[in-house]
Amino acid sequence: MFFEMKRKTSIFFLLAWNDYRIFQGISRYAHEVGWQMDTRHFFLNLFPKDRTFHGMIAMWHTDPAVRAYIREKSKSVPTVILGTQNPGVRAPMVMPDNRQAGRLAAEHLYGLFHKHYGWFACDTCPSGKERKAAFEGRLRELGFSCADLSCGKAPFNAKAVIHKLKQSPKPVGVLARDDHNAAVLIDLCHEAGLRTPEDVAVIGIGDLESLCAFSSLPISSVSLNMDELGFQSAAVLDRLMRGKSVPPKTVIPPGPLTQRLSTGCLALTQPHLKEAVRVIDGQYHALLTIDELAAAAGVSRRQLYLLFQNEMRCSPCDYLLSVRLDHARKLIAKKELHLNQIAQACGFNTPRSLLRAFHQRFGIAPSKWARADQPLPG
Repeated sequence: MFFEMKRKTSIFFLLAWNDYRIFQGISRYAHEVGWQMDTRHFFLNLFPKDRTFHGMIAMWHTDPAVRAYIREKSKSVPTVILGTQNPGVRAPMVMPDNRQAGRLAAEHLYGLFHKHYGWFACDTCPSGKERKAAFEGRLRELGFSCADLSCGKAPFNAKAVIHKLKQSPKPVGVLARDDHNAAVLIDLCHEAGLRTPEDVAVIGIGDLESLCAFSSLPISSVSLNMDELGFQSAAVLDRLMRGKSVPPKTVIPPGPLTQRLSTGCLALTQPHLKEAVRVIDGQYHALLTIDELAAAAGVSRRQLYLLFQNEMRCSPCDYLLSVRLDHARKLIAKKELHLNQIAQACGFNTPRSLLRAFHQRFGIAPSKWARADQPLPG
């Protein structure tokens, strides 16, 4: 007696940028539902001419032949387009939230007290336009403008960018279109004799760790949640193949923003204020009075308040509390110390004062947040 094995659903995916996290997300869903993945183009740049497949996940590609292949196959095979740019097919799209990523970058640089901002990209693309528009839009809401530090029309002109960098007011916080562009910008700053992040703070988008963490200067970056992007593209394709309705566009929220050395300092230039901040950053765990802080900075109590208000949009007490809470939430996340130990280590008089301040700032109790294991709002 012979038993016929049930044929697995075969899925072909054709990615333009081979980010392993997207691959992992698609593979994770494929494993859950028992798909057979055709990875020949991903690993070997080959098309599956000898095998039919039941669905396709594809991206816009620079090669016209690849785009033509996608357009032809999508006529007969359920297809999902992954990314912001469509290769010319009528198919549902799953894309990163480029606008939210741009807004997060603006808020990060604003939180470092920058007053001058810029945008940089080596070329143009739809995702870059979305990120730039959102970055500029959020800055307008905050009362600031943004200079375009890109070289303008193609081809890329490094000398033009260096000239713009030298002419721009300092310090300046710059969003690069992605991590690769951020690495290019950091090299151009070095060539121009500018310090990063003291003169030019740089943030990228994508959070490709192999690039961000090991570049000449580790790059701050907004994660685009690539694993989830891949997973959800597979989920949309699964629903599509089963005849269920799917939205024309599925937008995946970004992941966390990881701060590294490229935005590793506050955008402060006033010497007395920088000294006051240095004292707070180094002695946040101790009992600090405003009079002691003013004396250490070499200014009067009133001058100290004015410096903080004008440059950092807060009072010395506000900044001290922010520093203490930042250290407290890092210790809470580690789940190694009791709350009373954390309160003492971070300069709070009692665990109760830490609880109250934490809840007022973040809208959640420390214990509940630690159990949820989710990022806190800034």
